[in-house]
Amino acid sequence: MSSTKKFWGVIVVFLVFCFGFTLFKVFVEENEYTLYSEVVEVNNGYGYKIMQGDKILVIQEFIPSLPGQQAFTTKEQALAVANLVMSKLETGKSPIILPSDLTKLKISAIVNN
Repeated sequence: MSSTKKFWGVIVVFLVFCFGFTLFKVFVEENEYTLYSEVVEVNNGYGYKIMQGDKILVIQEFIPSLPGQQAFTTKEQALAVANLVMSKLETGKSPIILPSDLTKLKISAIVNN
């Protein structure tokens, strides 16, 4: 094998290694900063957690902005509010859930008789 072929072979291997390392580093760093949610079961329903990597940012066991301590009645409700909170966090807004947010998501208080 000529020295020119060896030289180009080494260059190609080096470039492939650098490209692979860069992709790996971007993937690892992206996962450390990516927000995701988990629905959790609580005594009388569901709540949610917002995570960033393995760090818990928010644990919400009750419907925010409603009086008392009412859990979400369905996983879908908990997930919808968790997604809204993540959206607010990702856009730099306050993650506080207002009663108007719950109205838009069609989530209301359960009236016990």
